[in-house]
Amino acid sequence: MSSNNATRAALSVASGLAMGLAFPKFDHGLLAWVALVPLFYVIEGESMRRVFWWAYLQGFASYVVQFYWIPIPLHDFADVRMEFAIFPMFLLAGIVAINTAVAIWAGEFIARRTRIASVITMPVAWTAVELIRTYFPIGFPWNLLGYTAYHNLELIQFAEFTGVYGVSALIVFFNAVVYVVIFRRGGSRLQAVSLSALTALMIVLVAFGAWRIRDLKNAPSAGSFKVAMVQGNIPQSLKWDPNFLSQSYKVYQDETVDAAKRGTDLIVWPEAAAAFLFQPDDRYPAMLTSDVQYRTTLLTLARNIGKPILFGAPALAVQNDRVAGFYNRADLVSDHGEVVAHYDKIELVPFGEYVPARALLGFFVNRIVEGMGDMIPGKEQTLFEVKGAKLGILICYESIFPDFTRREVNEGADILVNITNDAWYGESSAPYQVLAMAVMRSIETKVPMVRAANTGFSALIEPSGQITNRTPLFKRGTTIVNVSWRPMRTVYTMVGDLFAEICLVLTAIGLIVAWRWPRPATIEVAAVRSRKLATNGRPH
Repeated sequence: MSSNNATRAALSVASGLAMGLAFPKFDHGLLAWVALVPLFYVIEGESMRRVFWWAYLQGFASYVVQFYWIPIPLHDFADVRMEFAIFPMFLLAGIVAINTAVAIWAGEFIARRTRIASVITMPVAWTAVELIRTYFPIGFPWNLLGYTAYHNLELIQFAEFTGVYGVSALIVFFNAVVYVVIFRRGGSRLQAVSLSALTALMIVLVAFGAWRIRDLKNAPSAGSFKVAMVQGNIPQSLKWDPNFLSQSYKVYQDETVDAAKRGTDLIVWPEAAAAFLFQPDDRYPAMLTSDVQYRTTLLTLARNIGKPILFGAPALAVQNDRVAGFYNRADLVSDHGEVVAHYDKIELVPFGEYVPARALLGFFVNRIVEGMGDMIPGKEQTLFEVKGAKLGILICYESIFPDFTRREVNEGADILVNITNDAWYGESSAPYQVLAMAVMRSIETKVPMVRAANTGFSALIEPSGQITNRTPLFKRGTTIVNVSWRPMRTVYTMVGDLFAEICLVLTAIGLIVAWRWPRPATIEVAAVRSRKLATNGRPH
């Protein structure tokens, strides 16, 4: 590798590392606003093939930092030796890095061949690819760029119009303008206009955000009640051990009784806190008599304390009087000890709750999470009703899907309840990352979220995105919060991913125009290419 290429590789990797460190738990969020600048310098004047590969290298470095936690559950809970557990991390980073490569390539291709400034094409192309990543091939919108700004509440309130995609576009736009101004690219007019536009935009967004947060605090509530979030802190290694079931159940029973004495209107247990099969009725196969007993005990508990309990538990999927599989389910038991509603998780975790394309991949890989067999996805988003409020249920991973949450709110959810078990992440960055992603759901919809986690983080997320009452990781206890809801619906709630969809359409049109009707290169671009040829001694 020539020294010039070595320098470019180093800058691409540095760009990726800076991007990765912008995400939790590292939380150096400001790095995201300049992390792409080195990459923009690297790809200038390079062939489109090299643009793709430099961007791919940047994305790969970034995702290795973001996904470093993947070997932990593989090693701890799937008995994979650590020296082998790192390979799935590299594989996933390599796959997702294709998104970065495609986004940067598309933005650069359109900019070069249509002579539209990259400060416009890059944010639009990046947003388009993030939308595609959310849904295809299996849907993995983990750590979209906008999540790096989850702490900057005044700046990101505009996500109620665009979703998290708008925040991602803003960050890429900022990077592009910084590059144009610092390296004096595109002529003085482009530099002046882009910097002025960015400055004006940032001022407007911060002003709007400050007003919006103040407005939310002063807006009258439609109602409120007290919710107890029980954090059982049951070790993942013991969670599905039948010999430990009585102890884990007693943890939740004792915490629930104590919460009822302290005064609460609803008690929430985390995902799969009831580590036994809980059916809506009392019909069980003969070999599951112990599960029947635990079901009866839980119903009796709710009746004795006179408080409704919302909890996670696995359930049998019965079709035509035959067991077809298992559901990851949330159940609501009333203060009279009656099962009043249940919701079956729809967005299952790939390789955690099921193996995609099992006929092909099942021979090579199994599920990470111990317990039941492959889960069956639910079919319908169900709202629970407690004390006049409608609750939209998000089980674990579902909180990272913007449109999924939006649909629940659009159906009338006043409060979001996210029950989760993050124990298998260990003390890595993953619990911090999923909490940051959950923050954006409340900002987009302006609906509060109650988050009950087995090992943390349990928290209340206000409609502004402010995290309150956050519990420590791996500490048992119950936190009682007062939750208020307001009768408001945001633009994002009503129109969904329209902003990102517009970016996708514009990118598609831009690619077609760039391919079919390219415009002649400008004098500046030609000069840059000449300098590259002179430096490298040959075309790329």
